[in-house]
Amino acid sequence: MRRLKANGFVFVSIAILCCGCTSYSSQPTINEPVEPETQEIISSFSYAINSPWKDSRFGKDAYAATLNVIPDAQDKNSSLAAPSLPALEIKISEFSSGGACGQDYLTGLSLGLIPSWCTRTNLFKFDFILNKDQRFCRQKTYSINSTSFSHLTMIPFALFNTGNQPLTLYQAALKDFLRRGQCATR
Repeated sequence: MRRLKANGFVFVSIAILCCGCTSYSSQPTINEPVEPETQEIISSFSYAINSPWKDSRFGKDAYAATLNVIPDAQDKNSSLAAPSLPALEIKISEFSSGGACGQDYLTGLSLGLIPSWCTRTNLFKFDFILNKDQRFCRQKTYSINSTSFSHLTMIPFALFNTGNQPLTLYQAALKDFLRRGQCATR
């Protein structure tokens, strides 16, 4: 009987540790996706990721998403041709969240009875630079923030919240940036 109680306690503790919902937001706000015919035509791009982790899973997934959004573009990083300015420069910065927020420990100690929420700013930054005719055209940086909510009642929502929201935001930001627009002066 003691063993059953101990196993139940461990199961509930793990469930509480893993429960919670996280929502992501971007600065500036990402507009609705555009139709393909209103996007800039990209012939080449360069891709760089700055991450505290050696082999970032997000970086690999974002590269694949980039190829899906601009399938006809050539990656200048993998080309052996003479270096020239790519039509699109993509720089992704991925930052460590720094672990749990202080109030998350209170939720854990109360076995999920005391709710908590925490906002983490600048988890990701997507920097896009568009070049036309080998000259600067425009630049935009998107900053991704997250807000997480933890409580015992969040367990059902945590089970269904399995999508890769930062990757979805990256795709939407790339499509938003690729809208046809006027070139800015630097």
